[in-house]
Amino acid sequence: MKLSDAFDAFILEKRLQGLTSASIKSYIDIISIFISFVGSDMDISELTLDAVNGYILNIYSKKLSKGSVSTYIRNLRIFLVWVDSNCGRLSFDARKIKIPKSPKKNIHIYSDDEIKLIFDSASSSIDWIRARNWAILSLMLDSGIRQCEVCGLLWKDVDFNDSFFKVTGKGAKDRYVPLGYMSHLFLMDYQDVCPFRDSPFVFVDRNGAALSGNAIRLFVNRLQHKLPFELSSHKLRHNFATNFCIDHIEDSGSSDVYDLSILMGHESIETTKKYEHFAHEILAVRKSVSHLDKVYNV
Repeated sequence: MKLSDAFDAFILEKRLQGLTSASIKSYIDIISIFISFVGSDMDISELTLDAVNGYILNIYSKKLSKGSVSTYIRNLRIFLVWVDSNCGRLSFDARKIKIPKSPKKNIHIYSDDEIKLIFDSASSSIDWIRARNWAILSLMLDSGIRQCEVCGLLWKDVDFNDSFFKVTGKGAKDRYVPLGYMSHLFLMDYQDVCPFRDSPFVFVDRNGAALSGNAIRLFVNRLQHKLPFELSSHKLRHNFATNFCIDHIEDSGSSDVYDLSILMGHESIETTKKYEHFAHEILAVRKSVSHLDKVYNV
């Protein structure tokens, strides 16, 4: 089988698995570069480890961030492992392709004043737009839902009585997430003033259509330019996860990272543990005692 045919079969399977359009696009964009590099007419039995290493060295030579290099190599390994299992044995063990670690980036945890500034900056002269903006921000910050999950949220899936709601995440998987008291109030305020109450979608645009992912990206991007610190949908989600761990550690001594993994919709708890580690870092700094201060009695 040719590499190009294996690639088509791989992408088809990923589509059938229900991966998001963004995930599919990432696979297509990255793996197609590899196939062009080694030759689309190459038979999978002719692919060698030297050819793969040549491609990887070529990736390293590009002016890409370390995180991007890791993504390129990770997607390639996923593809080659799949080829080996589904299209015929490769001449090498693709599982041994080493993925460089992405650089560790600390998460900026918004202070109380910064959170208030985010909401103040999202105000609008149109009352229902202001209410919508605040409700969107509160759900991302206080429930940790993804941008795409904001777009797909339905009124029928919101339980105001028991303060939780259902979202559909990656791979069309449903999960339940908590609705905090303030988020509850913001959402009810929005529901009261929204002129398109007949829409099944919670968040709509000025014409009553469901908000698109691009509309939310533009909203967050415009908001970012009004603020003296970085803001993104991902950063709001990261803040939810880190604060979840911090609050639980302070309340009970345990981060409850397993529960957090469920709330975040993560496939693996290993993905969630980085928030636990960062929460412990923050708490260690907060509780640190300066020995030098004690020496000088200050």
